[in-house]
Amino acid sequence: MDSVRSNGSSGAAGAAAGRRADPVFVLCMGRSGSTLLRFLLDAHPELACPPETSLPALCGQLAVVWSLIEGAPLATERDAAPPRVPDAAVAGIRRMLDEMTGSYLARRGKRLFCDKSLGSARVADLLTQIYPGARFLCLYRHPMDVIRSGLDACPWGLNGYGFDQYIVGSPGNAVLALARYWLDNATLISQVEQAHPDRCHRVRYEDLVEDPEEVMREAYAFIGARPAPGVAEACFTGDRERFGPADHKIWATSQISGDSVGRGESVPAGLILPAVTAAINEMAATLGYLPVDTDWGTPGRAADPRAPDTIRGPAAPSGSGPAPGSGALEECLRSRLDAADDRFAGQWQTCAAEKFLIVSRTATGGSETQWLVDVAARTITFESEAGESETDSDGTDDDDVTWSILGSPQAWDAVLSGQLNLHAALRHNNLRYCPAGTDSPVTSQTRVAMLADLLGLGAWARADAVRQDTAAVS
Repeated sequence: MDSVRSNGSSGAAGAAAGRRADPVFVLCMGRSGSTLLRFLLDAHPELACPPETSLPALCGQLAVVWSLIEGAPLATERDAAPPRVPDAAVAGIRRMLDEMTGSYLARRGKRLFCDKSLGSARVADLLTQIYPGARFLCLYRHPMDVIRSGLDACPWGLNGYGFDQYIVGSPGNAVLALARYWLDNATLISQVEQAHPDRCHRVRYEDLVEDPEEVMREAYAFIGARPAPGVAEACFTGDRERFGPADHKIWATSQISGDSVGRGESVPAGLILPAVTAAINEMAATLGYLPVDTDWGTPGRAADPRAPDTIRGPAAPSGSGPAPGSGALEECLRSRLDAADDRFAGQWQTCAAEKFLIVSRTATGGSETQWLVDVAARTITFESEAGESETDSDGTDDDDVTWSILGSPQAWDAVLSGQLNLHAALRHNNLRYCPAGTDSPVTSQTRVAMLADLLGLGAWARADAVRQDTAAVS
């Protein structure tokens, strides 16, 4: 460990005269917060972390060619790094890389090179041959948040970030493709941690955005760099170079925020094959993340995707306080239910006897408001906190709830104002329909149609208004 943290000053690499300190490599996948981590590394006075260079992949390519020329054994997989690169090849690759990175360090006035390139975990063993003192920052993010971020980054079809090969395997299911992408990459990074524990330091995106100063203090200490207070603000300056791939949102960002933590709750987990979900959950558990289970994306779910005992600060409880901005939804529900007439009861008698929940939940943070709607009794009961008790204040058992529909205050406002169609909101998962058990497509469509009518959005409500206007004229 001491040789690792001394930036390669001891050991085979450090013994060579004139050889530069061994670099730091960020092992990461796309949409995991790697550009933010790069900014925080590059903002340190001693560290230089350029945009994605693909330097590790270059090492792999050079090792394959050099080993081929030397007649050394090659890997069984095409383009994979050889199992053991000849010493002459290692020395030659090292000289070339030192010349490149040394020039960059001199231009930036920094002493230690850090590399953030996607896919670096695949050649980590080779990197340790070339750089005996190399260290790795292993970056993770909850799988569902990575999936959601990937979908946001590629709204017209998955491409880039290494996604392409995965969408080929499931062309009609981007969620499954990204789930497999996360699983493969998280597994590779975890394997590097297991093989080289003294060289690795784990960073979770959720911890990073919650307390960037402390997380980076620990990362700097592992690297062997002095503390850099205020780096969370210093990282957003014009000193960060713009060439090369990066997060498309970072250049319009001025501060670190946890607003994207937990946004993966809107991803429909049912689109992931059970075997893939099981493998994801096994890996997620080792990283301190909550599993993707049948409760995923439903009311009352934990607000934070991290396991409670791994959260540094106080965990936000599920349903922590009413969701702000939900008053208009409640007012609409109450006024429309009060005005429901015999036509409404007759039209929806097949599901009007059911009790259901309308839930307004903030996209992040878990603030949640629930209303128990009983159409038959013409009542709406405010639920103060999700999952508070098995029996509500009016004496009804939670088991009586047959379905719920969940969305953010912003999504509900857009639907009620006519800016967003109710069925479009459900199709895009801005609103989520959650049955208490299994139901048929006919049942779910009937329930949603009744809700549309109740909120004054459906064709039945408009037809009734037309009849009233016609009667008034005649």
